[in-house]
Amino acid sequence: MTRLLLAHPACMPLPLPPPKLLALDLDGTLLDAASQLPQAHRETVAWVRSQGIEVAIVTGRPLLTTRWVWERLGLDTPVVCFNGVWVGVPGEAPLACEALSEADVHDIVAVLAQLDGAICVYPGVERWLIHRFTARTRDFSQLYGVTIEEQPELLRTWTGPSCKVMFVAEPERIPHALALAQQALGDRFHMVASQEDRFEIHRPGVTKAWGLARLCSVMGIQAGEVWAVGDAANDAEMIAWAGVGCAMGHAPAALQAQAQVILPSIHEHGLQALRALIEEAQASHGRP
Repeated sequence: MTRLLLAHPACMPLPLPPPKLLALDLDGTLLDAASQLPQAHRETVAWVRSQGIEVAIVTGRPLLTTRWVWERLGLDTPVVCFNGVWVGVPGEAPLACEALSEADVHDIVAVLAQLDGAICVYPGVERWLIHRFTARTRDFSQLYGVTIEEQPELLRTWTGPSCKVMFVAEPERIPHALALAQQALGDRFHMVASQEDRFEIHRPGVTKAWGLARLCSVMGIQAGEVWAVGDAANDAEMIAWAGVGCAMGHAPAALQAQAQVILPSIHEHGLQALRALIEEAQASHGRP
């Protein structure tokens, strides 16, 4: 039996306010572990949109690996990629873009090169470069369905900005590697572990909440009119910013603790539970 819990009922007026926009993370929220879109989630998004509610993708992914989800769902809302760095409609000029400078990339890469893993850089929203394929990353092209360019020389010859820098290694190495990077680079950048085998580095202050706020500003939607759903540490700011923050059932305890709603896990196609919540919110506010 699926579970649906109000994590902090004392902090959230019941029933919940109906959303004008539903912000969804991709990996572990909308997409499963195989990077596939479950039919149940596709149907849930279609129902949400049929209620006049906007749906926005807010992800750490580049547009390169996000576009197909946006297209399959038939969305027309702007996308938030790279954990808030880039906001825009695919194929159009961005509404916001806060990429790392060339000097920033060199400083970050100099630190990460001392660690045992793979370094990824993104010279644009449609390109993914990696300095080497490892046992952990060699299947990424197949998993994400895109071309990932291997360029060992990028560690010394990199030029231009990058939307983010990502470091990938075996899960047991990530906490130590992240701590070393934070110690070496201090508070010059925002760093976050987005999955168990990777952490990502952006400009300071740039988070999913930052990108989502800019998207909502363009659309004329207030934070209190947003429901946001995620499952990992890089969703924390977005869940805290939204009027209703929802954590997936498999999310870390720290994320669940700050969410108003805990949905079933991705393994249970937990987004399905949103329909009952939204229907209750609509009914309580006089909507059919």
